[in-house]
Amino acid sequence: MAWCETCAKFQDDDQIPRNGHCPVCDSPIVKPKKAPWHFKLLVVATAIYLVYRIVQLSVYIYHHF
Repeated sequence: MAWCETCAKFQDDDQIPRNGHCPVCDSPIVKPKKAPWHFKLLVVATAIYLVYRIVQLSVYIYHHF
């Protein structure tokens, strides 16, 4: 999805004219970039940590109950 800074709204790709400007305010539309590599690394590290903590909790529950 594209983003119009002036209108502060998302625009569908099929609504954008060929000139690449917003159909409402005629300002240039910004296409978002992909997520940076360090954000993806943070998500993977968080998932690994949460899995580790769940395993740790299950071992604790198994040995104490």
